Amino acid sequence: MRGANDGSGRIRYLEMLRAIAIVAVVALHAAITEWHELPPQGARWETLAWINSALRFCVPVFFMISGALLLDPARPLTLRSLWRRRIPRLLVAFASWSLLYAIVEVYGPGGSGDPAELLRRFFTGHFHLWFLLALTGLYMVLPLLRAIVRETTTAWYFVALAGAFTFVFPMLERLPVAGEVLSEVLGTVRVELVLGYSVYFVLGYLLSRVELRRAQLGWIAMAGALGLLATGVGTSLVSRAEGGSDEAFFGFLTPGVGLVSVAIFCLARAHWGEAGGAMPRLAAVLDANSLGIYLVHPLFQRLYRELGLTTEFAPPLLSVPVLAVLVLIPSLAVAALLRRIPRAGRYLA
Repeated sequence: MRGANDGSGRIRYLEMLRAIAIVAVVALHAAITEWHELPPQGARWETLAWINSALRFCVPVFFMISGALLLDPARPLTLRSLWRRRIPRLLVAFASWSLLYAIVEVYGPGGSGDPAELLRRFFTGHFHLWFLLALTGLYMVLPLLRAIVRETTTAWYFVALAGAFTFVFPMLERLPVAGEVLSEVLGTVRVELVLGYSVYFVLGYLLSRVELRRAQLGWIAMAGALGLLATGVGTSLVSRAEGGSDEAFFGFLTPGVGLVSVAIFCLARAHWGEAGGAMPRLAAVLDANSLGIYLVHPLFQRLYRELGLTTEFAPPLLSVPVLAVLVLIPSLAVAALLRRIPRAGRYLA
């Protein structure tokens, strides 16, 4: 999101990706609530499962955009600016929005009114505010990640290790017997350096610089399609086996979601290119207000739900986009308004 990185540079495909990703976030949150409430059977549940599978790229792409920008050695970065400007900005945003959502949850309709719960919710944050804390952690290790990407071979080695230890092995740990043995071995090896969302930062940087030929883009698109297939089919099979909606294959650090995210990033770069300049008006507005939309949109989702408006009013292929638009419009208006607040706007949106 623009507010989640330094916001400098007019790189068209990154701006288009940011606009696409924020729409995907809103649509994802519109679709997943009903999916959780339905038993894992029937066409409606299956459709929602595939919609959710197709939208999981949104958060990894945001991390990749930030990595493409913040790991660029041409962009100045000092420990002083990191700890006096970037990290405090994220923490202030987290504290402000966490307090607001805690008040709404505790003292709003159906809330307990318990001050102790208010305090707990303030520190743990609303469900979507985890992104700010995750990004804060990545900001803390930015100097280390910059050192890693200084040498391209080392950076790809980092990605290769992350591919195994972050994406593949955790999925294999779910296997009976063999998974338990693997889990014990991995718990002893403890290769934490390559775990977590830092791999998307490094991937974003590397993929923003590598030159891909048309044939390679075809293979990447095919890998993305296979990733989507793995996410959808895996989710369906595991959920039916468990007897309830299971998000094991929905994780942002799963092979399927990772492949889709890489494919979308590469295809967007190939299609829209590096040069800045004119963008579709709507895309430009979404790009500029992406962080504010992310922070505020659950308020409108909650409001609509209280009013009885959910995705249940029509088939999911119609109701999810309609509800997403209904959430997106007021969220965009509020985000744009917050950005205009002198001084405070940059921390709120």
